Amino acid sequence: MKRPIVSLVLLASTFVVGAVPNAQAQQCTNASLKGSYGFYSTGFNVPAGTPRVTLGRETYDGNGNFTNTVTVNSNGTVIHGNNFGTYTVNADCTGTLFDKLSGVTTEFVLVDGGKEIYRLIFQPSPATVVYGISKKQFPDDNKQD
Repeated sequence: MKRPIVSLVLLASTFVVGAVPNAQAQQCTNASLKGSYGFYSTGFNVPAGTPRVTLGRETYDGNGNFTNTVTVNSNGTVIHGNNFGTYTVNADCTGTLFDKLSGVTTEFVLVDGGKEIYRLIFQPSPATVVYGISKKQFPDDNKQD
């Protein structure tokens, strides 16, 4: 009786070990970040501690370039603008985005198969700390990317 049970356990463990590579985190590249995302970020200006909120739309080309349109409310002063820059996505789905107009580099994480972007921004001038989430506008329709 013990022999069939041991054989079944060994057989089952073979399937589990074979499935482990498929259970590991997905691999990302610049192509993992492609399409248009709506975003909202909030934070504060340092050292005053006054609020800063940004709302916008950003588009990534899958080749390391982005453009965006933003509206920023910094302690009651509203600014509208367009921006552009470059990005790099690492295999572990973390990455950096370089804003060519401000010269600020932002770190981010791609989540949910590239449908969302989480970011944390430390901007030196004016000193600002901001965190935000971007959500893909057409996550289920690749034709929209």
